[in-house]
Amino acid sequence: MSDSKKSYGFSLLELLVALAIVGILASVAYPSYQDSVRQANRSDAIAELQGILAAQERYFLANREYATALSSLGFATDTHAIDVYNITAGDCDAPNNDATLCVEITAAASTDSQKKDGDIVMNSIGRSELVEAGTDTVKKQL
Repeated sequence: MSDSKKSYGFSLLELLVALAIVGILASVAYPSYQDSVRQANRSDAIAELQGILAAQERYFLANREYATALSSLGFATDTHAIDVYNITAGDCDAPNNDATLCVEITAAASTDSQKKDGDIVMNSIGRSELVEAGTDTVKKQL
């Protein structure tokens, strides 16, 4: 008679190897996922900024100047919050710092994760940039 035992299931070593493989895959995939989420949030903010700039142009046609307060465009407050950005309007930098010449719309990142991506700045004379959060250092032209 043979005294062989059949084993069913996984050994501890097989389980640890599988767990290590899952851990390695997760450590590679999660940062990539976070980058994709930040990029999707940025795309949403850019679309919102473009809509606000279009509203600014309509306001300019009616009033011969840009609105430096979002409440003038029909928003409830002068700061418009979307997901992970706070959007504000203001004058452009000199020499175009006159509401009859230019308006600048800024989407400031409001979460630590999105601040890694930066703030978005657009204006009525063509500036469209991704800048370091809280600064004016350009990271990328949009």
